[in-house]
Amino acid sequence: MPFINTKTTVSLDKTKRDSLTAALGKITSSCLNKGETWIMTGYEDNASLYFQGNQNGDTAYVEVKLFGTPSASGCAAMTKEVCALYEKELGIPAERIYVSYYPTENWGWNGNNF
Repeated sequence: MPFINTKTTVSLDKTKRDSLTAALGKITSSCLNKGETWIMTGYEDNASLYFQGNQNGDTAYVEVKLFGTPSASGCAAMTKEVCALYEKELGIPAERIYVSYYPTENWGWNGNNF
């Protein structure tokens, strides 16, 4: 049950958000073994992000929040895939993308915790 939230300087229409969500589901499944049916995504486009003290190029910050603790190798693989996806689909260079991971053992859904 990952929640992947993206803040980016790029404008995203519904078609692009849908496409990214589908791709992120596949990446999450293959890298972290988290099922695509439980993924939730959020997008904050046209964000005012500074990277290395400037706004000299498109930028993205991607938060991956999930139930359980993923392996370091799974996170590394996911970071590589997310950066490649955002570079290809949004034109954001990998060197202007941060990906952070927030595992938790407390995750609620449908009025209960897992």
